[in-house]
Amino acid sequence: MIADPTRTFAPKFKKEITFAIESLPAIHSPEAERAVLGAMLSEPEQVIDMAEETLVAEDFFQPAHQALFRALIDMRSRGAAIDPATLLLYLEDRKLSDAVGGAQLLGELAAAVVNVLTASSHIQAVRQKSILRHLQQACAKIMYDSQERQHELEQVLDEAEKLVFEITDRGVTNSTVGAKEVVYRAIEIIERTIKMKGRYDGLATGFNELDKLTTGFKPGEMIVIAARPGVGKTALALSMAKNFIKERYDVKQERFVKPGYPVAFFSLEMTAEQLMLRLLASLADVRLQSIRDGRLSPYDQDKLTMIAEDLAEMPLYIDESSLLSINQLRAKARRMKKMHDIQVVIIDYLQLLTSSSEKARDSRQVEVAEISRGIKALAKELKVPIIVLAQLNRKPEEGNQEPALHHLRESGSIEQDADVVLLLSRGFEKEEGDSSRGVKATLNIAKQRNGPTDKLSLRFIGEYTRYEDEPREPV
Repeated sequence: MIADPTRTFAPKFKKEITFAIESLPAIHSPEAERAVLGAMLSEPEQVIDMAEETLVAEDFFQPAHQALFRALIDMRSRGAAIDPATLLLYLEDRKLSDAVGGAQLLGELAAAVVNVLTASSHIQAVRQKSILRHLQQACAKIMYDSQERQHELEQVLDEAEKLVFEITDRGVTNSTVGAKEVVYRAIEIIERTIKMKGRYDGLATGFNELDKLTTGFKPGEMIVIAARPGVGKTALALSMAKNFIKERYDVKQERFVKPGYPVAFFSLEMTAEQLMLRLLASLADVRLQSIRDGRLSPYDQDKLTMIAEDLAEMPLYIDESSLLSINQLRAKARRMKKMHDIQVVIIDYLQLLTSSSEKARDSRQVEVAEISRGIKALAKELKVPIIVLAQLNRKPEEGNQEPALHHLRESGSIEQDADVVLLLSRGFEKEEGDSSRGVKATLNIAKQRNGPTDKLSLRFIGEYTRYEDEPREPV
């Protein structure tokens, strides 16, 4: 035992071993755990379902209690009759009886007086102790890492924040789920899609053909928008952000409501003011150049004032850090999720992010691969779509080729990690006789993990720094 809790941990600790501050007892309540198991045994039809909704086996501290919880859940799912005798037979058949305490423990559990009304409070007590115990273990690991990994400050900070975020978000998370649970989730998605009467299940971008092919951007997806510099990646991302924050479809009310989805926009290249000027120009239909040089008519000034008042109430959160590591970005995104419940993240752009790991120092490809994996992991962790802008290399320009997946700059891992890759290209000359229509652009859905690929036509309206759907020809 370590008498002094300030002493550092010995190097014998391995990653697989649970970290603990040995001078402190692990937080748990044997009485609450026994009460829950006793209630599950005496009133299985009501209490087992209640317990399964809130607890997992690892919420119990005692290994014997974990085994009994798993056994009761399994028996319930099989439709087996449950009482002390059938539970004992189940355990004996699997050679688990002696390990959990045999007939004596089952008798004690069955004799405990716990009714359905008080069972829920005991279930909550077990869950709360579990969360505190895992927080205790996380703190111990953070203390150990702080001492032993002093050369990896950003990684230690990122892992520490992730540990605490996971615990506060859910308690104990379990990444492994059975087919039974997943299939019901899938059916819920289908039912929700039917209820939405043709609306998209994911977040609609506002570009009709793109939304039809993708059915909107989904939680956990990494969407890459790639193009050469000057083509308008930021303008396309802002056009999408504008549609996200304006309104959203409420399934219960069966109508669009305001405001829309909260958006986190990480701008590593432009300031927040530059982005906001672009957004105001796009929303107000006022030339950006007129805003920049101050030559605005009273009508344009009124429009900008009205749009600014509306935009001030919209859930857009801009981070303008110019030097940002993937670990810092993840930490900021977690805080935004906690504070503002952001539903989509936009990163402008991937190659401006850095990684401070030792492996990344000698190879830019390794660094970009780590950044790409970090973004995908963050999308899954926060359960939001992440739209990340990326640069293409110069090959398309040199050979006058159309952009392709292998033109993604510095790493093939971007293509591997992404769920959707959109390759943007456009002309730079306005069509004769109609300056208001801008220039034609092509958005190539070069990869879609769960849907078709295709090429779509868009219009870039440079005066207002926005993209629009290609107008349909009159029939």
